[in-house]
Amino acid sequence: MDDISIETHPLTDVDERLIERAREATETAFDAEKWGGAHVVGAALRTESGEVYTGVSMPASVGRVSMCAEPVALGSAIADGETAFTTSVAVRHPLPDEDRNFEVVPACGVCRELLADYGTDMEIIVPYDGELRKAGALALLPTRNW
Repeated sequence: MDDISIETHPLTDVDERLIERAREATETAFDAEKWGGAHVVGAALRTESGEVYTGVSMPASVGRVSMCAEPVALGSAIADGETAFTTSVAVRHPLPDEDRNFEVVPACGVCRELLADYGTDMEIIVPYDGELRKAGALALLPTRNW
């Protein structure tokens, strides 16, 4: 994302806590024994009411039924009656053979589309120019014509 110019915003303390919730989700669910590291990504989604919902990536033996963490968190929020969302973040768990820390990762293209569908004003926390920033979900997408 470093070579693309988009409007971003600095993180707040509430955003930092959201990152921590995503980290906690994947730390709790991570399974180093399954598929070389299952539930590697955790996501946290904040609603306008201030509630936070988390989810973890769901790998499967049939790749196309695997799910990213963001739709799991979004589905949990919707199942609880939430309809207005403000911020999303995804955090990657280090694999056992990696010498690295937990890190914020940008939502994949499919998740960006999904998040924008459910919250056109939603912001997504992404690494940008060497720091963590928030960017609008729509700003992270190519031109939409619908």
